[in-house]
Amino acid sequence: MLRCETKTAPSWDWLVESSGLLEGDIGVFYFKIPKRYVVSLAIVTVVKLVLAAVLYFLLGLGSFDSFWMDTTRVEPLAQNNILLEVGSQATRWAYLFLGWDSAWYASITAHGYSFSNQSYAFLPGLPILARGLQIFLGSPIVALVVCCFIFGVLWIPIYQSVAEHYMGHRAAFVSSLIFALSPFTLLFTTVAYTEGPFLFFTLVAWKLYLDRRYLSTSLVSAAASLMRIPGFLIVLPIMVDLSTSRKRGSRLRAVLIGLPTVVVLICWIIFMGLSVGDPFAILHTTEWSEMYSLPTYLMYILPEGGFGALSFPIASLEIHLLLPVSIWCAILLSLILIWRVSKFDRSLSLYCVAYVMGLFAFGALVSFPRFMTALFPLWLPFTGAIISRKWSVILFIVASVASGLLLWAGFLSGVFVA
Repeated sequence: MLRCETKTAPSWDWLVESSGLLEGDIGVFYFKIPKRYVVSLAIVTVVKLVLAAVLYFLLGLGSFDSFWMDTTRVEPLAQNNILLEVGSQATRWAYLFLGWDSAWYASITAHGYSFSNQSYAFLPGLPILARGLQIFLGSPIVALVVCCFIFGVLWIPIYQSVAEHYMGHRAAFVSSLIFALSPFTLLFTTVAYTEGPFLFFTLVAWKLYLDRRYLSTSLVSAAASLMRIPGFLIVLPIMVDLSTSRKRGSRLRAVLIGLPTVVVLICWIIFMGLSVGDPFAILHTTEWSEMYSLPTYLMYILPEGGFGALSFPIASLEIHLLLPVSIWCAILLSLILIWRVSKFDRSLSLYCVAYVMGLFAFGALVSFPRFMTALFPLWLPFTGAIISRKWSVILFIVASVASGLLLWAGFLSGVFVA
């Protein structure tokens, strides 16, 4: 049985009571969608589009080549070739959403995995979705960008619905805005990265489980495991919760729910083994996991650089000024918030612990802020900590959007942001 608590946010009545902003439904074809979900999705979508327009004119993408179009500044690596092709530059607006790992996903979408052994560090879920959209849009880059932007806003009402299981409707509405407009979430659910699809499928899986729709839960959980490696972890709290239930047949149901995810992972392992002769290439083919994981940082970088290494472990990259402090804040905050999650849903706290332990063992420490923002349970207690004061929420959102704009500008200029 899930351990839940209900919270209210009476101080937010001023926002919604007089106008009925969040009340009632909106008709879409033959469906009725609660207005509160449409409002949160619309707000975040507008913010993203406005920021994109601001950056388009500030960076002069209409007339000047961006960093990721410039052959003199972009490293001549296999994955970057697709960004430097003349044909790609015909759709300049798409370069508002491209950079760094976007090149990997665009190249896999266009050419498959064979162009580089390091491509196996990236799961096939997003390229599959983008390739499906490419049938209608033609360009693999445009398909990738549109796909990521769509999923980058579709997860918001799903999260809001999940949050309503733990708090009131109004608090969940505010929580969805706090989560979606936080700096790293805002950036990486907008650009061509996997955060949007990952959050969408992970949240849908958990929502379906809360609604006790077990067959759908098992299938969507398997889809989540194709987006990013941590995607397979969403079945863990589901299986644990069912296994500890006293209801008849719960343990068998737990095994059946986890089975499709296990099958997907086995198929991917077989594919890697047949393609490159390394069944675990996803862990071995990326230099980031070896150079900048927490064990490497603690055992090699920190002893060699002393306390000076605490500032940042990479000297060869141009680092965004917000990143060093974001790394340590993300690490410390995550530990506190996981403890808070355990107070109202122990199975979700187990999911968080497994997620963080995986990041510490295999993930790049420098990407910790980006990885942690996609861990949706942490935003439930975080919301509870600041929602009681309306001005703290307003200041947080304004500061987040401004920081997100700075991160986005750095991302498009070749500055490493996560």
